[in-house]
Amino acid sequence: MTALLATDLDGTLLDSFGNISQENIEAITRAKSAGLEVIFATGRPPRWMSEIPPLSGLVGTAICANGAVLFDLVTREVISAQYVTADAGLSAIEHLRSIDPGATFAVEIAREGDDFVLDDSYQPRWETPRSVPRLPTDQLFDSGKVVKLLARPSKHAQLTADAFVVQAEQLVSHLVDVTHSNSFDVLLEMSPLGVNKGSALAAFASTRGLAASGVAAVGDMPNDIPMVSWAGRGAAVENAHDDLKAIADDLLPSNDDHAIAAFIHRLLNH
Repeated sequence: MTALLATDLDGTLLDSFGNISQENIEAITRAKSAGLEVIFATGRPPRWMSEIPPLSGLVGTAICANGAVLFDLVTREVISAQYVTADAGLSAIEHLRSIDPGATFAVEIAREGDDFVLDDSYQPRWETPRSVPRLPTDQLFDSGKVVKLLARPSKHAQLTADAFVVQAEQLVSHLVDVTHSNSFDVLLEMSPLGVNKGSALAAFASTRGLAASGVAAVGDMPNDIPMVSWAGRGAAVENAHDDLKAIADDLLPSNDDHAIAAFIHRLLNH
């Protein structure tokens, strides 16, 4: 019997407009009443989580930054974090520049204050609500609390998200975990070596006394593959990346068609 459900957010629980449907909210409420714990496992950093409890009505802990951070949604405190070392991060940057000398970099930091730091040329996809610090690349890891390294290729590189991951893995897979979470935004996401949504979900499940057989997971992108493949029952939404669909046990409707509600219905009735 499934006792824990981990769901990705963007492209999975959230619809294309960034909202959570009433059908999904009601299903999460039913799940909780039936004893099925629901947690979020996302690539988002903690700074992007403030909107989620009001949207979902769900509080508790969340797996953030592709598994590097366990975050308390109520207190907004980092419960635990795993860090990319300066040696690993700077070595990864050097290797990635052999793919694209014009690549730019940023880091997510698990601390109060400057939680997002960019190199001198990095352009964020989303406008930030405040001034974001910029540092020379060789100083990005000075905090000692980097939970995610981001790499954006130059326009001249002509790389797809999938191609960037494949090339990067050949060079840096001994230094960091490499993935991406958006096929339409070419952005490499790197976590500490051995840290991903799957490892984080396994660790969280163990605190509940659960093995993989008692856990379900659902997502849409390559960064969800480790947790969907680890869980006893893994699902992919209709709009998911083909690589995720290939390893999923369940195929669900799209994120715009209340996929999580459909999955919870299956879990509670089978």
